[in-house]
Amino acid sequence: MSDKKIRIAIIAPPFGDTGGPEVVAQNLTDALFDMGEDVTLFAPADWNTRAKHVVTLEKSIQNMPKAEKTDLIGLRLESQMKVVESAEDYDIIHFNSQREAPIVASKLKIPCVVSFHNKISQNVFDDSIASGLHTVALSQTQRGALHTSAVIYNGVPVKNIEFSFQGGEYLMFVGRLNDQKGVDTAIQIALLAEKKLLIFGRIGNTSERKKFFVEKIEPFLDNENILYKGEVEHDEIYRYLRGASALLFPIRRPEVCPMVVAEALACGTPVIGTTVGPLLELLQNEKVAFLSDDFNELVEAVKKTEMFDRAACRKYAEENFDSSVMAKKYLKLYEKILAKK
Repeated sequence: MSDKKIRIAIIAPPFGDTGGPEVVAQNLTDALFDMGEDVTLFAPADWNTRAKHVVTLEKSIQNMPKAEKTDLIGLRLESQMKVVESAEDYDIIHFNSQREAPIVASKLKIPCVVSFHNKISQNVFDDSIASGLHTVALSQTQRGALHTSAVIYNGVPVKNIEFSFQGGEYLMFVGRLNDQKGVDTAIQIALLAEKKLLIFGRIGNTSERKKFFVEKIEPFLDNENILYKGEVEHDEIYRYLRGASALLFPIRRPEVCPMVVAEALACGTPVIGTTVGPLLELLQNEKVAFLSDDFNELVEAVKKTEMFDRAACRKYAEENFDSSVMAKKYLKLYEKILAKK
């Protein structure tokens, strides 16, 4: 490669700038922009970005009136196809919607990358390879036996997240309120440890999710020790994380690459959770996390949060999960792909 900057197109999912894949696309774009790279974000009109912005939809799907989003499949594809009109203006195109990426990439002659933000099925992976996509898993756990082009952890803007090195007064749970996330386990841990627990997350609209909330969560809510705080903006999550003694993350089944873990550490807050992937690969420092599948050990850990080093938590986040770390790895991948072109 010459010293000429790579012209990068980041294609965001169309739902809104609060979902996981959308946040990662935004964080990557911002980090590349801050590094002085030539980056353009393809996203709905209601997104905010300091980079060049190509509008893919008039509104994010989450902000559309119900009558305008009857054809979700069509809207998703429309948002991803927008780059076809100007593909020749870019050296590399980076998709973040794994379902539509193979369809769009098959129509392009420009090198394309896709980050897998969800579980990777063999069919989706095969379709991605067949369409010429370079593939990125977000953790070794997610990658499994698949031969992706790279593994790159999600990044968060650590430098923009305020931290606290003071010991917190309560525990926190953040995530979808379902069986997989283990919020019911978090409640039982807090009760046995006699610790206050603040719960943040979406109940969901399905009958299964509503039933889970009514049966596993609601009976323990007392507005004093176990509190449900609902869904709040990211800045509010950060504020509460700074005041927490630990983030409880007792997941039952594997995650892709949970950003809340990085966000907690960035706030100076340690993580206590299970050994379910990818936590073991993400959290390899006993000063910042305690992982165990033994319920009683987790209870004891939340009683002894002074064993963690909150300054080490922040440093660990800076070194491993900052958006700039993620961006540098993606840029290295782009350069490697283009060198072989």
